[in-house]
Amino acid sequence: MYFVYLFLCSMLFAAPEMIPLDDENILGKSAPVFDLQTLDGKQVKLEDLRGKPVVLSFWASWCSPCRYELPELNTLISKYPNVQFVAVNVDKSVGPAKKFLRGITLDMPIVMDNSAVILGEYGVISMPTLFLIDSNGTVQYKKIGYSKEKKLVELETEILKVK
Repeated sequence: MYFVYLFLCSMLFAAPEMIPLDDENILGKSAPVFDLQTLDGKQVKLEDLRGKPVVLSFWASWCSPCRYELPELNTLISKYPNVQFVAVNVDKSVGPAKKFLRGITLDMPIVMDNSAVILGEYGVISMPTLFLIDSNGTVQYKKIGYSKEKKLVELETEILKVK
């Protein structure tokens, strides 16, 4: 009960764009488009990735499970070269994200959603949250949280379905 109280209190201080407007499920619908900047200043547009499956991982520097999920996602890049992996950071500033990434090697674009607009459009309420978007731009899978025991087995199963 204490954690529910803390969550509800934290929502009081969340920026309005961070709170999903409704509880609409985006599975089976077109993925909300985005045009976000990477840590090194390049642009990543979802529309430019059309034609291949895309895995989006929403994460934040304060998220302990993200510290395990992101490196695990990185191991899938060579296993599934036809899939584009994108890590979406939702920290308010770049500093905490860069500090979090020290010592972690990632071979995927890391884009910044500092205003949490995309986070809201995808209805993300917890970190980490993964989405699998098929080559046509339709959201096929959503996973909230990360399990050290299960790792990313469910995501791999879904990736094989959209190949």
